Amino acid sequence: FGKDRHPWLLVNGIGMTMLTPVTKFMVHLPLAFHAGPSESALVICFGMGTSYRSAMSWNLDTTAVELVPSVTRAFGFYHADAARFVQATNGHLITDDGRRFLKRTEKKFDVIVVDPPPPVEAAGSSLLFSREFYELAKQHLKPGGILQMWFPGNPDLDTCQAAIRSIRESFPYLRCFPSIQNWGVHMLGSMDPIPTLDADALAARMPDSARQDFVEW
Repeated sequence: FGKDRHPWLLVNGIGMTMLTPVTKFMVHLPLAFHAGPSESALVICFGMGTSYRSAMSWNLDTTAVELVPSVTRAFGFYHADAARFVQATNGHLITDDGRRFLKRTEKKFDVIVVDPPPPVEAAGSSLLFSREFYELAKQHLKPGGILQMWFPGNPDLDTCQAAIRSIRESFPYLRCFPSIQNWGVHMLGSMDPIPTLDADALAARMPDSARQDFVEW
């Protein structure tokens, strides 16, 4: 529901997301840090389709996996240009559980982007923060690949510690960035060193289409 720049997505009455640059950062940060060349991306949890759309702006082979079929069908409600991305030959929308998809596919990706649905404590969401999930995801990262996990923040300190501990124990290299709008943390995990780059260097790695998407809002 909603209109213009203020729509919302609810699933079973629970607020999932809104149009926010945070969901663009989820994609652009790991791809800018990736040593490249970047060829493929996987987005787990489709939401409004913003992250999927941002990944496509890098001209990658992009796969999005979403558990709830009606969520991907609502893509056009949130983005007027959704049809272009749905029809793109390098885009793939799959209705499935993210973990189950990883168990069944043989594909590997340069970047895997995970945006777990709220609340963090829900069974389907908390499992995405587990060491078991990270072990599965690592099997589908190419050499130098980066996994982006977004943690929305939680007033419960035990929950925060558990979420960060599991990714810290799963990847030898981890970088964390507080997101804009004081909303959550982007956690980048990799089996290989993640380069230390400043904002200018990161921006220089972005193709023009990705830069335009990044500053859209």
